[in-house]
Amino acid sequence: MARHAKRPYVKHAARAAEMRDQPGTWIEVGIYRSRPVSMAREIRTAERLVSYQPPGAYETRIDLVDTGYALYARYTLQARTPSRS
Repeated sequence: MARHAKRPYVKHAARAAEMRDQPGTWIEVGIYRSRPVSMAREIRTAERLVSYQPPGAYETRIDLVDTGYALYARYTLQARTPSRS
């Protein structure tokens, strides 16, 4: 029985920083063998992955690819500029 190749470790802090540097751009988080629904939720809610804080600052999507499922995320929280009264 053939074994699946081990997937590379995802450095979430680096991915989140890359997304903050390019707001609105979809960036691949990683390729997974099974549909990464839990990981997508953890990114959106920043539950256990503090790199993606504040909660709700990132959107995610999952695409089917030849090698499994690709998880993409993008930073959507825009920096607020102080308003002048």
